[in-house]
Amino acid sequence: MAELKGEIKNLLNITDELASIQDSGKNPILTPVYPNDYQGKQVLLNADRIIFNARKQRSEESKDAANTFEGGDIHMFSHNFISFSSNGSIHLNTLFPKVDQHTNTQNYIMLNSPNIFIGMDTVEGRPKNYPTQNAVLGLKTQETLNKILDIFKQLLDILSDDYSHIGDNGHPTTPKGETFETIRKDWYDSKGEPEANSVGEIRKMIKDIISRHVFIKQ
Repeated sequence: MAELKGEIKNLLNITDELASIQDSGKNPILTPVYPNDYQGKQVLLNADRIIFNARKQRSEESKDAANTFEGGDIHMFSHNFISFSSNGSIHLNTLFPKVDQHTNTQNYIMLNSPNIFIGMDTVEGRPKNYPTQNAVLGLKTQETLNKILDIFKQLLDILSDDYSHIGDNGHPTTPKGETFETIRKDWYDSKGEPEANSVGEIRKMIKDIISRHVFIKQ
């Protein structure tokens, strides 16, 4: 197993710490010892196909009880690593309940860890570098983009209503109110479809930017 030769002092900025270790020529990637490299007692299951199935289902009584399950589970525990590796693909599937797909809160896949890394550089199939790009918070992104859009709309309102430019001939020139009439139109859920090429169209795009099924912790 590769050793983490360096102390991570600030877990809030773990990627910087890992990068500094990587730059020093040391390998910060912690991986389990591969079966052919392991020296010690181990159990190998080797077959053309292996299936684990826990067949017991929930009873009708337990379906209505909060956080109550009666068997039908598979549990795996480890002191160090649990590894899933395939030369092809790995599928994690849950049964889709017979309810509206936009309001499904029954089935889920949960990943719970202080840090989650998705994707990394590899050398000969083994991990080399941790990813360093941060995930974006959907609701926080919506809030920020809407704030920027509000300021932009305020600017349009000021240019449209409060100011006019005087041309060489002494007459007002653009911007005039009608110049910004379409782009100034905002949108809210109760207004139906927004005007094309308007603040409202961007507002609706911001609303639809987040997933209804994938959630991350702040």
